[in-house]
Amino acid sequence: MYSWLQASLQQLSQRAMTHSLHHALLLKGAKGIGKTEFAEQLGQFLLCANKGTNAHTAGTKSDLVPCGHCQSCLLLTAGNHPDLYEIRSDKQIGVDAIREAIKKLSGSAQLSGAKVLIIHDAHTMTESSANALLKTLEEPTNNTFLLLLSHQSERLLPTILSRCEKVALPSPTLQGCHDWLSEQGYSNVDDAMLRLYSASPLELIEHLKSPPKVSYNEVVENIGYLSVGTLNAAALATKWQDEATTIVQWLQVWLVDQLKTGPHNIDALWEMQKACISANEQLRNPGVNKSLVLVNVLQSIAQRP
Repeated sequence: MYSWLQASLQQLSQRAMTHSLHHALLLKGAKGIGKTEFAEQLGQFLLCANKGTNAHTAGTKSDLVPCGHCQSCLLLTAGNHPDLYEIRSDKQIGVDAIREAIKKLSGSAQLSGAKVLIIHDAHTMTESSANALLKTLEEPTNNTFLLLLSHQSERLLPTILSRCEKVALPSPTLQGCHDWLSEQGYSNVDDAMLRLYSASPLELIEHLKSPPKVSYNEVVENIGYLSVGTLNAAALATKWQDEATTIVQWLQVWLVDQLKTGPHNIDALWEMQKACISANEQLRNPGVNKSLVLVNVLQSIAQRP
């Protein structure tokens, strides 16, 4: 397990050992911190028939891990445990997927142990699918655990939020992210990239494998051109629209740098930051006009006092 998530995993595993773990957990945190791996390891621990008996770690805090050799652990390793269910979707989680999972959870565990349902990106549930899940959240069958994962938990219905115990999973510190990247073989990460993605190290790895087409330095250079009128915001937005989300994130890094490098109009910088936050929200919507969103942000920066 990733070092920044280890303490949280141990706390929940300890509660499972004392039968005090809530049946419905909302595991929330930044995108790219390892929520999937966290949920899968917690799920394996909940399903393990011999919790706390790992011969290699007995007597230490780290013995709060699956044993690794019982039938349940072996089936999980093989990827075909009959009492572990997962729901994921590239777009929205529909009501049929939820109903099918609920039907499976309503029966007895096939291995006479726990049953675990992991819902990835739970915020993508439609209103109908979320409502279909409510009864199971309120009245789960015996020894059933539901793990909802989300990096946008504010999008979940209040009725879902109120029935889950919220577990805020931490991101690594900037230094912790740097150290982890070095262990993965990435020791010379650009400072701007590190600052932008330090809270989402797994996402940073993906960006390092396939770097964005527009660099931070290029964004800063073009901001200068915008300010003196050499560049047009609309033309630049059209050029950058395919990288709109990355551009807005770079702009947020730049705004933070402005605060650090000397006296500035704080109110103006805050208005620009709010424009970036609004743009990030808009860019989450499929089919949004990315060029138009970028124009609004770039114009707010070009017109700054």
